[in-house]
Amino acid sequence: MQLRGNRFQPTSDPPRLTIKKTAAYVALILLGLGLLRLFEVHTIRSPFAAPPTPTRSADSWAEQGKAFFDSGNMDKAILAYQQAVVVDPKNAQLWTELSRIQTYSSALLLSTAEKQQRMIEALDSINKALGVDPEYAQGFAIKTLVLDWTASNSPDDTTQQKNLTDAYTASAAALIRDPQNALALAFRAEVLADQSNWSTALDVGAQAVKIGPSIMDVHRAYAYVLESNADYNGAVDEYKQAIAINPNLPFLHMSLGVNYRKLGEISTIPQTSQDMIDAAIKEFSIAANLNDKDPGPYLSIAQTEANQGNFFAAELNAEQALNLDKTNPIVYGRLGVIYYHAKNYETAIKVLKCAVRGCLAADNEEQSVDVVATPLTAGTLDIYYTYGSVMAFYGNESGNCTEARAIFSQLRASPWYDSTVGGIIQEGERICVKFESGTPAP
Repeated sequence: MQLRGNRFQPTSDPPRLTIKKTAAYVALILLGLGLLRLFEVHTIRSPFAAPPTPTRSADSWAEQGKAFFDSGNMDKAILAYQQAVVVDPKNAQLWTELSRIQTYSSALLLSTAEKQQRMIEALDSINKALGVDPEYAQGFAIKTLVLDWTASNSPDDTTQQKNLTDAYTASAAALIRDPQNALALAFRAEVLADQSNWSTALDVGAQAVKIGPSIMDVHRAYAYVLESNADYNGAVDEYKQAIAINPNLPFLHMSLGVNYRKLGEISTIPQTSQDMIDAAIKEFSIAANLNDKDPGPYLSIAQTEANQGNFFAAELNAEQALNLDKTNPIVYGRLGVIYYHAKNYETAIKVLKCAVRGCLAADNEEQSVDVVATPLTAGTLDIYYTYGSVMAFYGNESGNCTEARAIFSQLRASPWYDSTVGGIIQEGERICVKFESGTPAP
C-alpha cells in the first residue's frame, strides 16, 4: 500500500467563501437565534413539550361547588367556590355564594371559637362581593344572614345587638334595591325573631314564603321564626319543605330533629311523645349518614337518648362522636355530662376535666391524645357547672372542693350567670362546706 504523507493533510486548497454564501450563513444564524428566543418566551411551543393544561373556568368551579353543597358536603363546596373567586375575583355572585355556604357550614361546627372564625370568613367574603358591586341586592340579602348568624356567636350582648342592628340595615339596603327580594325578607324575619319582635317576624317570614315558595333558604328562615315562637309543629312543616327542595343538607335535618325532639318532650300523650322522639333520632341519623365525619349528629342522638333516660344508648353515641373527633373538648364535655346524669361520677370527672382544664395523652383514658381546654361560653356553660358539681360531690378527696370553688367563681363572673346557675353553685358549695366541717354530705 502506498502512503501519501499525513492522511489529514489536505490534497487541495479549501473552497473560498463568497460574499453571497457569507450573507446566507449570517441570515441562518440570526434566524436560529430568533427561533430560540421565541421558544424561550413560549411564543412557539416545542414539538417535544407536554401539551398545555387548560385553565379551568370560574363557572366550572362554581358548578362543582353547587353540586357539593347540594350533596351536603360543605367543606368541599367552600373549597370549590374559593377556587372560583381566585379565577374570577371580580364576580360578586361567586363571592356571595361562597359567603352563604360558609355561613351555613358554621351550623355544623361544635365550638364557639370555630363558629366565630367561620363567620369572620363569611363576612369577609360578602364584603368582597359588595366591594365588587355595591348595588348588588342579593349581596345585601346574604349580608343580612351573615350578620344575624354572627350575632348568635357574639362574645357579649353589646356586640350581639350591634350585629343584629347591622343585619337589619343590610336587609333594608337589599329591599331598597329589590323590594321583592325573598331572601332579604326571609333573613330580615330571622333578625326580627332574634330581636324578640315576634309578631313582625312572623308577618315578614310569611311574606317571604309567599314571594319565594321554591327557595330553601326562605323556608328554613321561616321555620326558625316559627321555632322561636314555640310553634314547633309549624317549624316542622317548614323544615320539611326546605328539605324537599334540598334533601341532602345536614343542618336542615339537624334542625328538624331538634323540633321533633321538643315536640316529643312536651307531649303528654306517651305514644305521640315516643313517635316524635323516634322521628328526631331518624333525622339526626340522616344527618350522620350525609356527613359521616361529623360528630354533631351523634351528640344530638346522645342528648336525645339521655333526655329519655336511655343512658347506655346515649353513651354509645357520644363515644362514637368522640371516635370521630378525638381532640375536641366539646365532645369530651358532652360525654362527661351524660356520664354525670347516668351517675357514673368517677368517669364523668375524668372526661369533664379534659374538657374544662385540658389533659395530656397520658391522663386521657378515653383516647390517649392531648386535649386543649374549651373556654367558658354560652355553649359550654352546662359543661362547666356539671364539672364543678361533680367535683363538689367528691369533695372528700383532696383538692376537689378547691377546684369546684374555682369553677364556681368563674361561673359567677361570666355573662351567663343567672338564678339557675346560682342555684347549682349554692348546692355545690353547701356540699363542700359539709365535707370540710366533717359532716357527711348527702
